Amino acid sequence: MATRLHHLIDRYNVLSNPTRRISNSMHDHPRLYKFALLVNHIFRAAAMAALAMVLPFSTLANAAICFAGSLFYRLTVETNCAYKFALPAFAGAMAFLLAGVSLLPISAYAAYVILTVSYDVDSRL
Repeated sequence: MATRLHHLIDRYNVLSNPTRRISNSMHDHPRLYKFALLVNHIFRAAAMAALAMVLPFSTLANAAICFAGSLFYRLTVETNCAYKFALPAFAGAMAFLLAGVSLLPISAYAAYVILTVSYDVDSRL
């Protein structure tokens, strides 16, 4: 049953052709690919920061929950992914939340993400 469902989804997946075209285009335009990955990193960090802000517990408990979820995701799901977003998103979220106190965490996060994205794209070409 699971195999049939998977084949059915693959057969009628309206995103397969656009995904393939975008993937080919990103390979041909590495700067655009780097930009897309940077946007993904920032989006995920912002989403994690928003989650940390809306959780109803103390700041430390919220950070622990976000870290535990990110670590669990990294150890289970992201082992099969080319790009690892979970822990950098957590770090970015904490950097965003600390930005009112110091810009050092944001600067460190930005440097890490820029260098990682650059390396990831350049090493796959």
